[in-house]
Amino acid sequence: MPAETIRTDPTLRRFAAALAVLGWTALVLQAWISVNRHIALGNGAAYGVMMYTGYFTILTNAFCAMVATSLALGPQASANWRWWRRPEMITAAAVSILLVGVVYHLLLRAIHHPTGLEYACNIALHYLVPPLFVLLWWLVVPRGILQWRDAAVAFAFPAAYAVYVFARGEMAGVYPYPFFDVLKIGYGAALRNAAGLSVAFIIVGFGFVALKRSAPRRDAA
Repeated sequence: MPAETIRTDPTLRRFAAALAVLGWTALVLQAWISVNRHIALGNGAAYGVMMYTGYFTILTNAFCAMVATSLALGPQASANWRWWRRPEMITAAAVSILLVGVVYHLLLRAIHHPTGLEYACNIALHYLVPPLFVLLWWLVVPRGILQWRDAAVAFAFPAAYAVYVFARGEMAGVYPYPFFDVLKIGYGAALRNAAGLSVAFIIVGFGFVALKRSAPRRDAA
């Protein structure tokens, strides 16, 4: 699917640039906080990086920041950046970041109490980027351009993350989220939780595609 079937007008590029700056800034600050916390605990910087990159929130926000950066660069972006501008990639990022916000609010907010600079990062990563990126998706991906198979692309990212989380847990004995913590709840419960979240991703992925298939295709701006 050609990348430049998306809308690329200057206003949207500025919006994407602002969102990219917000996302990258929050990610870098959160990385600094997380790594230094583990250094202070005596775990070392490498362990801090491993823990930081184990969170779906972090990986998805990085995904969204890459997409937003590619959109900000415009049609003149290099071939590597244009890969991130594909409508199905933008949609996959939007599906994942929406569920980042929803899952955090419903399942994790009550047990997560960041303070200071980390609180600001938390607001950006869980409450600002999700709705803003979904809005960006809505504005840049024209109606009628997505295919039903693109829902599978949206599911591929969280599916790969689930494999990564369980494999990392087996090797390192650490799990990023309580609903995946095999050591505390067992494999049965963890896999049931993963299956439930998979259903949510599939439903939302098909929902996003359906929203963009509800009208004839329009030419990119």
